[in-house]
Amino acid sequence: MIKGYADLKGTSEYFSRHCEIPARKTPWFMVSPIALGTHLGDMTEADSILYRQSLSYALTHGINFIDTAINYRGMKSERDIGKVLSEMISGTRLKRDEIVISTKAGLIPGDIDAKLVPAEYLKEILLFNNIISETDLNIVEHRKHVLTPSYYQFAMEESRKHLNLDTIDIYYIHNPEISMRVLGPQVFYERLIDLFSYLEQAVLRRKIRFYGIASWDAFLVSSDHPSYISLEKIIETAERAAGRHHHFKFVQFPFNQNRSEAIRKKNQVVSGVPLTILKASDELGIYVTTSAPFDLGNLIKARDSSVLLKTVTETDGILSVMTGMRHEENVKANLGSITMHRKEDNQ
Repeated sequence: MIKGYADLKGTSEYFSRHCEIPARKTPWFMVSPIALGTHLGDMTEADSILYRQSLSYALTHGINFIDTAINYRGMKSERDIGKVLSEMISGTRLKRDEIVISTKAGLIPGDIDAKLVPAEYLKEILLFNNIISETDLNIVEHRKHVLTPSYYQFAMEESRKHLNLDTIDIYYIHNPEISMRVLGPQVFYERLIDLFSYLEQAVLRRKIRFYGIASWDAFLVSSDHPSYISLEKIIETAERAAGRHHHFKFVQFPFNQNRSEAIRKKNQVVSGVPLTILKASDELGIYVTTSAPFDLGNLIKARDSSVLLKTVTETDGILSVMTGMRHEENVKANLGSITMHRKEDNQ
């Protein structure tokens, strides 16, 4: 496996070669304002070829942040990233400490290469091998979610193999609002203590560096909604699991012109003060990445994608925007958007 992880020295050197990109800084590394997302697309080799081409182009032209999940495209997205990273790092075109990789687990995945859809993967891999039990499943309609540490231990090892990485930079619990809907707040936060304790152990073993929550609705709905998750309670839970020096440092949620709750809805409460999720994250020392800048393509039909991207990337409090880019021409266009707007702003 590829050793190491993203750090300030490596990422700083990366952006010294790509000085036209307005990099964003955390205490641990720097990232591009857009990240290459790998959610959309078919589970085919044809789309894998497209992704590998776009990944190679992105990593050599100023995008050093890649976002994925074990369930994306039946595990193909993680495997495609692993192939590209292995080729580029072994070929000295890229260093491990220059790039940030985030992935996710929590939803039941399928494995297209093993010809297993999620229902079969659940039965033949997860249940058969006693990785989880039926009682661990939290089911809402067709979606199945788990909070059981044994599942994350298994999924993390699978992701590390797929990505060929010794250490994953950011590891998200994926859409935990599904479990919240089933368990209710009291049980949900109690279950998270065990999961956070496991993730802290994974940090100590250098399997991951940081962890967080990647959600769809959890941080955007009203506090009386069954999917609602309080960021303040999440941080309290992390402190119960690991003290004040815990490694829960990132959250992810959708943000675009159709879903603008993050800047207008004061649905989070920190120290008794109602705040938006962006303000609450800042107050609690949490870094925000956002998804779906084009609302899964719905906004592009009527609006200029470069303006949409500029609006999101320049919103205060957002570290980086996860942007689906299966095609190399989309990478070029989105890079062009952020460099063009930077030049305009400097004039």
